[in-house]
Amino acid sequence: MPPRAATARLPVAFARLMRLVLPLGALVLLSTIFLFSRSIDPDLAVQQADLDIAELTREPRIGTARIAGVTSEDTALTIDAVSIRASSDLQAREPLRLVLDQPHGALAFTSGRDARFRAETGRLDQEMNQLVMRGDVRLETSDGYDARMQQLTTALDRTDIQGHGGVSGTGPPGDISAETVTLTPAPGDASGYLLAFRGNVRLLYQPEQE
Repeated sequence: MPPRAATARLPVAFARLMRLVLPLGALVLLSTIFLFSRSIDPDLAVQQADLDIAELTREPRIGTARIAGVTSEDTALTIDAVSIRASSDLQAREPLRLVLDQPHGALAFTSGRDARFRAETGRLDQEMNQLVMRGDVRLETSDGYDARMQQLTTALDRTDIQGHGGVSGTGPPGDISAETVTLTPAPGDASGYLLAFRGNVRLLYQPEQE
């Protein structure tokens, strides 16, 4: 049986994670979820064949998690990750900060259009209300745009994606390169989006073949 101290701290850590409900509107954890306290029971942990016991002893982790909600423009936002771990003290009364492994997600607009993103790592900051992703970052849209960049930031409470660090990609017009890319609600139409490339923009036009 796990130590009583570990049992007592488990609901507290889970409650801290549930505070993501406030900026996102909802928090859904799917599939098999493991949440471990810092004083993990070694005997119980050994039964989990694929877990790094030493790492779990140092920090709590959730495996195969999803965060879902709706932005202020009624755009559905979902963020999935292979695993999530806390970079802030779950016992302290401070904004929650999480590290996401292989995050990927989507913005689904009421018009039926969508934008999808993925990266190697991500950091979710409750105080800043945003997720910052780095490492082989990719942004795709249902309109046929596919862009890669060094860093991508998405807001959690509104429809706002910002890509930085050099952008290269393709789209219906042809090959595109720029310094930054943004995805925001279309002016006067929150059911759609505006994808804008800015800063030293270059377009290699490729006419459609008959």
